[in-house]
Amino acid sequence: MKPPRKLAPSEWDLSRIQSLADDLGNPQPALRFLAKYLSMLPQRVERIVHALDDRDAAETTTALLSLKISSAMVGALETEHQCRAIESMIREDHFDDATQALPALQQTTDRCLASRSNLIRAAHVSLSGHGGYFRGF
Repeated sequence: MKPPRKLAPSEWDLSRIQSLADDLGNPQPALRFLAKYLSMLPQRVERIVHALDDRDAAETTTALLSLKISSAMVGALETEHQCRAIESMIREDHFDDATQALPALQQTTDRCLASRSNLIRAAHVSLSGHGGYFRGF
């Protein structure tokens, strides 16, 4: 299996981490939140997979909301967008469509994980005053 490609600029907006740091009054909690977000991605996606497999609308929605909101906070734009789309499918009782959309979400989160070190480094740079959109590696 080939490794996931690197993130595209449109997939990550580090200005969201800057906003979080500004709201908290300190960049360190925002950086810890980003690191925790990345470390929890596999479990969060797995929770969505299991909830979809069980066709449990409430659990799937809860799991998607959790990932969507945290993705929005750290600037994981594509993950946020995909969660929003799958959530809409679940709300409309389209579990088969949601299941078909799941591999794209998994690929996106795999790319985030593959870029973890670079994302954290870029967030440090962003919080040092050179912020903006993640430019890829």
